[in-house]
Amino acid sequence: MSVKEAFGKRIMDKRTLIAIVVIAILWRTGISLNGVIDFRESLCSGMALFIMGWAVFAYIFLMSRELKGWSELNKIYQWIAVGLVAINVYVIVYYAMRWYRLAGLGGLVEVEVPLDFLFRDVRYIVLVVFYCVMVWLAKYLKKVHGDYQLLFKEESKV
Repeated sequence: MSVKEAFGKRIMDKRTLIAIVVIAILWRTGISLNGVIDFRESLCSGMALFIMGWAVFAYIFLMSRELKGWSELNKIYQWIAVGLVAINVYVIVYYAMRWYRLAGLGGLVEVEVPLDFLFRDVRYIVLVVFYCVMVWLAKYLKKVHGDYQLLFKEESKV
């Protein structure tokens, strides 16, 4: 088994994905205890989502490039990748605007609604869960391709 396959199986493991979600929940709980999220905490959260989002995009896109012989599944992978690009662009725009305000650039003062940090926490956790679900579902798409190849090879023998 190659390093790439071992890494892919380790990332797709349910326990790893659950650990990522639990760490995200603990992280957001820890930084939200005082009710205010400063620039450094927002930077860590944004960079984690940025890295996770683009890594999931690269993983899905590369899986579409690896599969040969079934263009329908490749299209599914590519449309999932397009959806991930949309979510990742949202993350970039959201955090860029947030950092701009938190850094105090342009003389803008950030106005917050009561308990706004809870909405930010929920948004962060939902995005992490979304990325983990995408990785988990990619496992089944890969299995579908393997089953398809197995059926195709068996029919040609007959």
